[in-house]
Amino acid sequence: MQVVPGCRLADAMPVWLPALLFELAPPAELVAAAASSARPAACRPHSGENEPTLWSRARPPEIVIACRLLARAQTRLASEPAAALELAKSAGVTAATAKAATLVEGRALFRLGHVAEAWTLVAPFMAETAPPLDDAPALFDVARTALAAGALDAAERAYRLLVPRAGLLGSLQAERVAVIEAASLALARGPNGIDTALGYLETARAIPLAGDRDIVFALTALALARAGRSEQARAAAREAEGPWELESELTPAERARVAEAALSPTGELTPSPTHVGRARIMLLDGELHAAIAILAVGRDEALRRAHWRAFLASEAGRGPWAEHARKALAKGGGGR
Repeated sequence: MQVVPGCRLADAMPVWLPALLFELAPPAELVAAAASSARPAACRPHSGENEPTLWSRARPPEIVIACRLLARAQTRLASEPAAALELAKSAGVTAATAKAATLVEGRALFRLGHVAEAWTLVAPFMAETAPPLDDAPALFDVARTALAAGALDAAERAYRLLVPRAGLLGSLQAERVAVIEAASLALARGPNGIDTALGYLETARAIPLAGDRDIVFALTALALARAGRSEQARAAAREAEGPWELESELTPAERARVAEAALSPTGELTPSPTHVGRARIMLLDGELHAAIAILAVGRDEALRRAHWRAFLASEAGRGPWAEHARKALAKGGGGR
């Protein structure tokens, strides 16, 4: 094409070329899909140095449509999980987008409360032989789904991958919640997780955002108490305002358990394991009872006893910290 001197390029361009350029340029939704979580290779814009920058963007129409649907599903995941679920199902009809669509389906189902079905879909992404997910929001959802489903090995692995990427979750609030949940899970699993939990909690304290002080100091005090570091545990507990704010984080099942513990004349409860609820901060069942009890020492004796008894009636009451809780309840000093 020859450009006439003094003529604008647009004037010299054949009338059909702008339309062709528009058709071959990556649509905004396709670019959004490429920029969002766990995107399939088919939805990524090509940028290889040896590829023609124009023609390499051409894709079969069915792939373009699937990528657009996937982008829309990911965009609506947080606010409209039901809509995201339907869009992801439609996006999964092509082999190129099926895997990514399955991940979005699982994340949507988790948000809708269908934990078992969600875990069935996302579990393969946490298999030992699977390549690790490197997308922070997807990892967060998978970690929480595993936690809620009771797949604790997978949950711990997901949180371990997530913590170094938590700064990519999009907000300081989400970052801190993810690190707190990782810390609580590591601690709940036994003595070998204490140092990991304390490291995570130090990271949580360093996030420059107001709020959640009480849960961070409560878990720190709990970790130190379980490690036998009594003086340090007491000092950490004193940094918190008290146990009362943490009660707002209790799930309905946990709240009912505490009420039974407070009213029971014998002090003995029938064990009542429950799934992890969809609280703002998701902790393994029983761990919030222990965190509240540790802060109630010297502040509210009735609350302290009720929460240690509730801990012993939870799933955690048959775990590695059961004996510590029994001694804490008997001593009246939080085991510290």
